[in-house]
Amino acid sequence: MTPTTSTTATAAQQIIQHPQHSRLFKLLYALQQNRWPTQAPLWTVSEVEQVLIQILKQLKTPTLLGQRLTAIINSLNKAQAYQVLSAALLQILVPLYTQSPTATLTLEAPTLNTADLYNLRLEVTRYCTPLHIKLLVATLLTGKAVHPQSLERFTLIDLLQRLIRRYADLEILQTQMPRALARLPEDPLYAGGGDRLLKLLSTLYERCQQSQAPAAPLGSSSPPDPSDPEEDLTCQLFSPDQ
Repeated sequence: MTPTTSTTATAAQQIIQHPQHSRLFKLLYALQQNRWPTQAPLWTVSEVEQVLIQILKQLKTPTLLGQRLTAIINSLNKAQAYQVLSAALLQILVPLYTQSPTATLTLEAPTLNTADLYNLRLEVTRYCTPLHIKLLVATLLTGKAVHPQSLERFTLIDLLQRLIRRYADLEILQTQMPRALARLPEDPLYAGGGDRLLKLLSTLYERCQQSQAPAAPLGSSSPPDPSDPEEDLTCQLFSPDQ
C-alpha cells in the first residue's frame, strides 16, 4: 500500500508548480530509474503522481530516500546547482511517508566503545590491507572514488566511526556497497573486504539494538539533509582533486 491518492496528487502538483520543475523531474527520474536522464521528462501531474508512488515503494524510509538523493547529487557535474532542489524535493516527499502503512522505525547509530572499534578494525583487515578498507569506506561516505593521499589524515577507526554514524540502517549500507565497489578498481580484496565489513557490522548492530530502547516513529524527525555541513565537509576532505 502507498499514501492516499490525495496526498500524492498534492505532492505531484507542488512539484509541477515549482519554478525549476524540469530539474525536479530529472531528480525524480534518477530516483525511479537509477540513472540520470539526458533531458527532463515531459510529465503530467498524474504521471508524476505514479512516479512518486513507485519511488515510495522502492525507497521505503525517508532515510533511504535521503541517502539515494545524496548519492545522485554527488555523482553530478553540477552538484551545487541541485543541492537546494534536492532539499526542496525532500520537503515535499518526506511527509508522504507518514501516510504510508509500510513506514517502519528509524534507527539510531549504534554506540560502540573503544574495544568494539579496535576489534572491528582488526577483524575487517584480517584478509585485506587497511588501505583497501579505507578507500572502500571513503567511497561509501562520499559516493565517489577517493585518492589515497587524501586519506592520510584519517585513521581507519575514524573512518569506521563516520560510516556507522552515516549508515545507522544496515540495509541502506547494503544497497550502497555494490555502487561503491563499482567505483573502485577491480580487485577481489575490495569485494572481500566489503562482504566482511557487512557481516561484522551486522553482528555489532544486532547486539547494540538489543540493548537500545526503541526509536521514535518515522515522521517525528527529519531525514539526513544532503546539504548537511558535516557531510559537505566530509566530501570536501575526500575530494579526489586534493
